[in-house]
Amino acid sequence: MKNFPEHYQELIALGIAITVRCDGCISFHVHDAMAADASAEEIAETVSVAILMGGGPSGVYGIEALQALSQFQERATVPGR
Repeated sequence: MKNFPEHYQELIALGIAITVRCDGCISFHVHDAMAADASAEEIAETVSVAILMGGGPSGVYGIEALQALSQFQERATVPGR
């Protein structure tokens, strides 16, 4: 996927992780999206779309993604943040 910036690839992977309900994948892709300079707003929009596509159960996993985002921001564990 050379044609897409790295943070787009990570956002796509995050959306998929939420819809397939993969706990470990969610935090991994939130971290890597942030490291690739995805904004908090882009991550939140990705979560919204994943919930739309994945239905109610994806809401639980979307919240996990937002919690991971918050924790990474608080701890400044992502390079450049």
